[in-house]
Amino acid sequence: METRKVNSTESKKNFMECGFSVQTKHFGTISARPDQIITVTQGILGFPDFHRYILIEHKHESPFLWFQCVDNPALAFVIIDPRCFMPDYQIGKLNGCLRELEAESMDDLQIFVVVTIPRGRPQDMTANLLGPLLINTKTRRAKQLVLDNPRLSHRHRIIKQ
Repeated sequence: METRKVNSTESKKNFMECGFSVQTKHFGTISARPDQIITVTQGILGFPDFHRYILIEHKHESPFLWFQCVDNPALAFVIIDPRCFMPDYQIGKLNGCLRELEAESMDDLQIFVVVTIPRGRPQDMTANLLGPLLINTKTRRAKQLVLDNPRLSHRHRIIKQ
């Protein structure tokens, strides 16, 4: 059997094509592929310096996902499609977001909102309906919007009492 020396550039290229490891606070080390990375060009509100994320399933068939930062193990957000608990949720006019996210239409976009779960009180979880996250499922580009809608709240209760 013939062996071949692999230089470091070739090794890095093969590694990136096949996948890479992501350190996470909640899940330990996980594997990801470059085509799973979602780029948030302007960052998430409060975290403008972090741009690369991946989606992690919370539990099989759960509506919740984790939006895990690739470059910061401690930075992860629980997100959900707001239409799971508010079927008539709408973000309104996009004002250039389709072009910015390289989307042909709204059909290319998934809408999520960030969930806050108080420690020990999951029944009190809330969703930020004023800061939806739009993800273009084709280009893997994303943007968090800031809506000005007095009918929506940044602390909308997900579970009604």
